[in-house]
Amino acid sequence: MIKIDKNNGYLDEFSKTLSTCLYKELKKIIENKEVTKPQGAIVVDALSDTDIECLRYIKKNIKLIVNADVQQLKEFIEDKYLNIKDKKTNLYKAVKYIFIDRGYESKISSANDGKIAYRLVKEIGLASCPYCNRNYISVLIKKEEGDSKTRPQLDHFYPKAIYPFLACSFYNLIPSCSACNLMKSDKDSYTENVISPYELEMDSFKFSYTLNNTDILNIGIQESSKYDYKDSINIIFDKKNETNEKYFELEKLYNQEHRDVVIELLVKKAYYPQSYIDELSSSFGFSQDEIYRYLFSNYNQDDDLHKRPLSKLVRDISEELGLLK
Repeated sequence: MIKIDKNNGYLDEFSKTLSTCLYKELKKIIENKEVTKPQGAIVVDALSDTDIECLRYIKKNIKLIVNADVQQLKEFIEDKYLNIKDKKTNLYKAVKYIFIDRGYESKISSANDGKIAYRLVKEIGLASCPYCNRNYISVLIKKEEGDSKTRPQLDHFYPKAIYPFLACSFYNLIPSCSACNLMKSDKDSYTENVISPYELEMDSFKFSYTLNNTDILNIGIQESSKYDYKDSINIIFDKKNETNEKYFELEKLYNQEHRDVVIELLVKKAYYPQSYIDELSSSFGFSQDEIYRYLFSNYNQDDDLHKRPLSKLVRDISEELGLLK
């Protein structure tokens, strides 16, 4: 629902760190033809020549795999050399160990460190979940030993359980709220044609509403506290990406939890006529963006919509009601 900017200054540093780590793991396994933990325990032995050939192919392309944009991620998924889905095979176990155990879990999201994960979500710079725009995704980086710290979950857009070789790919790691990450789980977003937030456009979704009855039309006359108007409306999408909407059940969630926000906008429509808005502009010199922030405590520009949950809903309905020029 919220687009993520593809340009990120952290990509080069991230790529160098992860590519070096993964390259070393691949090189060691290719030379030994087995997967051995640092403590000496054997994870996989007797890798076949075909397995080794695949690992050499991955090693040759390791930097591109880590750097890959969304289109390149799809190309790797479609690559005949990387058909590594059978979890019972030695090749899958080897790739899982390299990219998930030694890569993602040890280098990116370690419970003992996690510096890369914190840096990644900070550099991406989202304040609300890009999948739903319903929840904050806060980042608090530990400065001293004993300080509190928190960060959003990192969703593997293309699941690492199905595509383990993409577990450390920069553009496959999406900061998200726990609700969306849990809902998405390990469903195959590639075969279901889900659109990544890196590919999504701001106009891919547009909120609207419909009336179930006419009670709400009297909202400017009656005292709104005396009547629960939520049953009077439904939140709908005038425009939506069908696959993403169904995948995250956005329309259902917004109707279940956020119809009151639309009600509040209808109240403001009744009590803030255009003449009042024009007065704020002419008498006090406020810009349209400043008036919008003052009246709705929300952001207006596309680049700012990620800064606050429900910002897309509020802006779209405000536009529809004529509260925003």
